[in-house]
Amino acid sequence: MIKPLRLASANWKVLLKTILYQALLLALIVALGSLIFGNVFDEVVHIVRDNNIKDFLYDTVNSIFSAEFDSEQFAVEFSELISTVKQSITSVDVPWGNVTLSYLIFVFIFTLYRMLVSLSDVACECQLEEFMTSNAERPFIWFFVKKQGRAWQFVLLQTALVLPLDVLIIAGCVGFYLTFLIAFNWWTIIPVAIIALLFYVIRQTLFAFCLPSVVCENMSTRQAFKLGLSKIMLRFWRVFWKILIVVCLMAVVSVVSIMFIDNPIASTITLTVPNFVFFFYLKCINIVEYFQADNRPYFYKRVDVVGTERHSRKLARQRSKR
Repeated sequence: MIKPLRLASANWKVLLKTILYQALLLALIVALGSLIFGNVFDEVVHIVRDNNIKDFLYDTVNSIFSAEFDSEQFAVEFSELISTVKQSITSVDVPWGNVTLSYLIFVFIFTLYRMLVSLSDVACECQLEEFMTSNAERPFIWFFVKKQGRAWQFVLLQTALVLPLDVLIIAGCVGFYLTFLIAFNWWTIIPVAIIALLFYVIRQTLFAFCLPSVVCENMSTRQAFKLGLSKIMLRFWRVFWKILIVVCLMAVVSVVSIMFIDNPIASTITLTVPNFVFFFYLKCINIVEYFQADNRPYFYKRVDVVGTERHSRKLARQRSKR
């Protein structure tokens, strides 16, 4: 965990550039969604506020920690809340005149957002790989433009494999929750949350070496993807527990930002920025583990080594000052 952390801190400029890219992309996608769906977002926000959903969640959590939780009262209030929200949603004016079409458009926009976010992953990983092999740094934009073809191939492969798995995890956990809700009441949500988190970590671990292999290996994207899937099996548990720690931290930050921060802008910033940082740290963990799996030597901090690009630039600056 220390070497990936030092690698991340040494490449803080790369982190800032990826955060800037993802923040701009998020703003563009939100603007596109607002343009397409009109006032639907505003009406949904009003529904959440009018039905005091956030207060309900906050009071429930407090009652659990204070040992004052009443499962029967919770079941009644939760059922009434769901019924009220359903009635409120049916009264929302849906654009395009078709609810199903609106859902499909929303899924398309969300999928597009995920793909465009992943588009910066190759450029980010290329900069990490260059730093680790030569202690050098080239501009983020240079890699982003130069690696567009390979980046799109990686994004399409990742989306085709990862998105169905995410849908299966969500559908399976929801099905588990509904199946055992009657028997275990609200307590069902605890094992469901744990199972969902573990399955997400397993999914992250299975594909942990795909991006490093695409960046590090001189072969087709499809072959590199297969190589990454095969290599991870040799270091699965070493990578798994590290990703588990990071994902748990992400979950804690997300819960705090959603439930305990009332200001929507502050809540959004608290939800997104730390998670962007955690995802960058995950990339550092994955590429460090990938190098260690191959017993490759690598830099994880800035070192002034004779013959490296950094050393040459340092000598050039010293000569120019004379």
